[in-house]
Amino acid sequence: MGRWLKSSDLELYVYDEERALLRKVAYAERLNWVLSTDKACDAVPWLDRVEPLLKESDVVFDVGANIGVIGHWFAKRCSFVHAFEPFPNNITSIETQTKLRNVDNMKIHRYSLGKTDAKMKLFIKGFHGHHSLGDVDNSPTVGHMQVDVKTIDNVCSEHGIEVIDFLKIDVEGFEADVLQGAKAMLQERRIGLVVFELKEALLKSIEKTTAEVFKPLLDAGYSILHLDGEILTGASLENPADGDYLACMEPQDIQARLGESIHPLE
Repeated sequence: MGRWLKSSDLELYVYDEERALLRKVAYAERLNWVLSTDKACDAVPWLDRVEPLLKESDVVFDVGANIGVIGHWFAKRCSFVHAFEPFPNNITSIETQTKLRNVDNMKIHRYSLGKTDAKMKLFIKGFHGHHSLGDVDNSPTVGHMQVDVKTIDNVCSEHGIEVIDFLKIDVEGFEADVLQGAKAMLQERRIGLVVFELKEALLKSIEKTTAEVFKPLLDAGYSILHLDGEILTGASLENPADGDYLACMEPQDIQARLGESIHPLE
């Protein structure tokens, strides 16, 4: 338990046929988790809920693409995916899955997204999904490296991207920075849906708040829903629970179209 699954060049993957999710498994304890939960990855509950909102013509930004599991899920359903990931080992995993799945509608951007174009320190954590631009309290820090950071606004201008239909953000506490760097796209309503996760303890560990995450969205006129379907107002907006959230312009319509999942939101 917890040991690497080592056997010469053997690579072990789990495949969720229903969702077309493919995930490389490196730790024995992770394989045990997959078998006990019947989930290929932690994101399954929110993937089930947002799937009815996607269109074949959608352009997706996967910010914090990690090892590519979610980005490739989007690629099977949408027109094109821009995957943003600065950590070399994770990029290699994305590229490997791209070859295995013959995906030709994904572009890997080998840098982070934030509130300004800069170079920043990436804190490398013990788990590949926990790397962050801050020394967050999620798993032990095992190293660091300098990475390039760009803004969504500048990336869209550089690549001629007029609309982001679906923006997924998973950047371990730096969601507010990503959204601040998308100010023009948000204000011009050129971003359709935004999905992100809130963890209060993680944000506090780098002196950030949920209010900072919400502000760029609310200032641009977006509403915020918990992915259980609740539209946030009043107290729930000021003191949101940890969980997965969706920002949109037509909350009642989105609320009615959310999918269901046999797996509870975590």
